Amino acid sequence: MDGSKSRAVAGNDPSLLGSLHKRLRECINAGDADQAEIEQIKQFIRGAVPEVDIGRSLPHSKTPRGRTRVLHMNYTRNRAGEPVATELAHLRFFAQTAQKLGLRLEILTSEAHRADVDAELKIPEYSHLDYHITPSPKPVSKWAEDSVEYLENGCAAVLTPLDDDLLEWAMNEGRRQRWRSLVSAETLESILQEDHLWIPLGIRVNSSETSEERERAAQAQNQTVGHMRAYIEGGNMITGEDATGQSVILVGKDSIAATANLYQLKDDEVRQLICEDFGLETLDQVISVEQPGQFHLDMGLLFLCDGVVVLNDSYQALQDALEMAELAPCQTTEDLAVKLTLQSKLETIAAQDLAAAGLTVIRQSLERNMMYNFFNGEFVDGQDGQPYYITNGGPQVQQDAFTELMINTWQVVKAVFFSPQEAAQKSFQDRGGVGCRLKGSPSASG
Repeated sequence: MDGSKSRAVAGNDPSLLGSLHKRLRECINAGDADQAEIEQIKQFIRGAVPEVDIGRSLPHSKTPRGRTRVLHMNYTRNRAGEPVATELAHLRFFAQTAQKLGLRLEILTSEAHRADVDAELKIPEYSHLDYHITPSPKPVSKWAEDSVEYLENGCAAVLTPLDDDLLEWAMNEGRRQRWRSLVSAETLESILQEDHLWIPLGIRVNSSETSEERERAAQAQNQTVGHMRAYIEGGNMITGEDATGQSVILVGKDSIAATANLYQLKDDEVRQLICEDFGLETLDQVISVEQPGQFHLDMGLLFLCDGVVVLNDSYQALQDALEMAELAPCQTTEDLAVKLTLQSKLETIAAQDLAAAGLTVIRQSLERNMMYNFFNGEFVDGQDGQPYYITNGGPQVQQDAFTELMINTWQVVKAVFFSPQEAAQKSFQDRGGVGCRLKGSPSASG
C-alpha cells in the first residue's frame, strides 16, 4: 500500500484510519518494535490527510464586522419524539428576536418534528418574520453552531466523519501532553477518563449525523459543500479580525491536537492545513488557543472586534471554592476547588496565547457554571444597520452589568437580547447555550 493509495482511501474511510492507528499501537507496544514498519505506518497515516475541497474561503466572521443577517438554527424534539419546553422556548425567542431585528431565520428540522415549527410560526405574532424551513429525513442535533461553517464564498463546509474511539483518543492525548504539568497524575487520569465531570471533550458532532443532514440540506439548495480536514467543531473556532483588520482564526488546542494525533502531524502542520482550507496567507493567521476551562472557546471567550478579545476570569470563583473547601471539606467542595484551579490555570495560558498573537485581552467574569454565560452568543446586524448581540439570559443584575459593558464600556453594540433565563439554565445543563444553537451567515444561501 503506497501513500497515494492511503490518501485516496483513508481520508474518506474512518475504519481504515482506525485500523492504521491500531496497527501502529501494536507495533509501538511490541517488545521488539520494528522501527521501519512504525515509520511506514506513520507515513500511510500522514498520507491519509484528504485533499482541499472547500474552496479556500474564510468562514463567516463571528465579530460585529461579520455583519450577520441570517441566523441558522436546528429544531428537535427529545429522543422519545415528544416536544420539549426548552426547545420551543428557544424557537420562540429566536423568532421574536429575528423579526424585531429584521433578520432571516433558517430552520433545519426533521419531517417528524416540523409540525411544532409550523404551528408556532404561523400565529399572527410572527406575521412579519422572514423564515424558511428545511426538512430533514432524520432528527438533527439542536447545536447548529458546531456541524457546519458557512464560507464567505457562499459555500458550506462540514466535518469529515471519523472513528469515534479514535477521535476521543486523539483529543485526550493532546490534553495529556498539555495538562500533565498543571495537575497531579492521578487527577489528570480522572480528567481524561471522566471528562463529562471536568471539561467535556468537544466531539459531539462526530457522534451524531447532523453534519450529514446539513450537507444534504445545503446540496438540496444547490449549495456547494466541502469537508474540513481538521476536526474543529464550530464553537471551538472563531473567525475575526486583528487590530489592522486582517482576518484571523482562533482555534482551540483540543482541535489542533486531535487533528495532529489523528494524522501524525505536528501542530504547525495542522495550522497549515487550516490555512490552506480557508485561504489564509500566513500561519500567524491561525491562532492556537488553550481551552479556557471549557470544551469550546465560545463558552469562555468573546471576540469583540479589531483584535480585542474578552476572556473569562474565574479568579473570584476559585477563591470562593477554596474557601468553601476549607470551611466545609467534603468530596464535592474539594473537587470543585480542584476543577476551578485547573480552569484558572487554563484561562491564564489562553490569555498568554492570545497576547502572544498580538491580540488585546480583557479579563472579565461573564459566566458562572449553570447560572449564566454571556460569552456564548451571536453578533448580528439589525435592519437599521446597527450591531446587536444575542445571548443567554441570567439574573437581572448580571444582565444589566453585561449590557453596560457591551454598550457603554466596550461600545460594540446598540443593544443586547437575552434568552429567557429558565430556558438558558436548562440549555446549560445540556452543555450549550444560544451561541451553540445559532449559526450566523451573511446571506440566506450561506
